[in-house]
Amino acid sequence: MKTFPLDIFTPFGHYLETNASFLEVQSEDYLLGILPGHAPLVSTLVISKMVIEINSIRFFYANGGGVINIAKDGHVTLLLDSVERSDEINLERALNAKQRAEQRLIDDEDSTIDKKRAKLALIRALNRIHLIGKDRN
Repeated sequence: MKTFPLDIFTPFGHYLETNASFLEVQSEDYLLGILPGHAPLVSTLVISKMVIEINSIRFFYANGGGVINIAKDGHVTLLLDSVERSDEINLERALNAKQRAEQRLIDDEDSTIDKKRAKLALIRALNRIHLIGKDRN
């Protein structure tokens, strides 16, 4: 099976170095399916589910947004704000983050609340919750 080198970096350092046979990420405009031999590309990525196939096993990740670079030699580099594999996600923490973000978005009396930041926090929390299949109100 053909593969391509994949590196993932976050602000905390090098998260993953592997050879993958498939990568699925979401840009602002479209869903990208990356296979070996993909054309060079640079694109921004949005907060979304990400899929990586390694040795015929698919792993699911919560991608916090960032940038993808596919080099001429096929090397794929992801620079992500955050990333968590589905089994690394703490459901209780994600549910608490969702609740805090929702509260901040409805609190019109506190002018110190950054609504854009609260909205992004809500999107990240919902992405994590959805990814592990534990959607709750």
